[in-house]
Amino acid sequence: MDTILLFIAGLVGGTMNALAGGGSGITFAALVFTGMPPIIANATNTFAATFGYITGVIGYRKHMQGYWRDLMWQMPLAFIGGLIGGWALLQTDPQLFAAAVPWLLLLATLLFMAGPQLERAAAQLGGARIKAIGAFAIFLTCIYGGYFQGGFGILTLAGLSLGGYTAVRAMNGMKLLFATVSSLAAIFLFAAEGKIDWLGGLAVLVGIGIGSYGAARLTDYVSDVSVKRASLSICWLVTAYAFYSTYG
Repeated sequence: MDTILLFIAGLVGGTMNALAGGGSGITFAALVFTGMPPIIANATNTFAATFGYITGVIGYRKHMQGYWRDLMWQMPLAFIGGLIGGWALLQTDPQLFAAAVPWLLLLATLLFMAGPQLERAAAQLGGARIKAIGAFAIFLTCIYGGYFQGGFGILTLAGLSLGGYTAVRAMNGMKLLFATVSSLAAIFLFAAEGKIDWLGGLAVLVGIGIGSYGAARLTDYVSDVSVKRASLSICWLVTAYAFYSTYG
């Protein structure tokens, strides 16, 4: 029964990520709901989400062709950031992390809601569009992503805007590439410490793969606004449940 629930959560999360974002909070909440300790659920969620990142990078590879000179020196920063974030998660007291989970989900939901405004603000702050500033911002977001996945994509897009990037498709590809690199770094640490539930992660992973693929076909029938509203509603429900189950 848990495997079916996680597969369905992966379907929903993969669809949300492909169409609007916010799916990581859904899959993480489902992993916790099945009884996994929050830190293991978070590590497992990182493992499951990475498959979607990799397939996304393949899909956007043509749009990133003119950016590989930048990416070659930015990817090591993403890897180091992921290592730091993953290490920080493993050092966190499990009870403290469990108490922080509702607040992390709330932060991810607020970031999802304010994503466009955050990206525009970052672009304006960029001023001279110094790429080094954007790279430092990406490094910080990859630390966050290694620690917790929710809201990572939106923060990364804001960091890219701060660095002066404006091509939306290329930015989406770069976002997914940084997510892949930082997540793989964190997964290496999580696996070494035995913090990944491989069976549960595979159930979510398969759901994410199918959901992401199916979402591409939904784009012709469902408006972006409707998808974002539905995704945001789900995020708020999950966040409210997390607060109730933790503090209620």
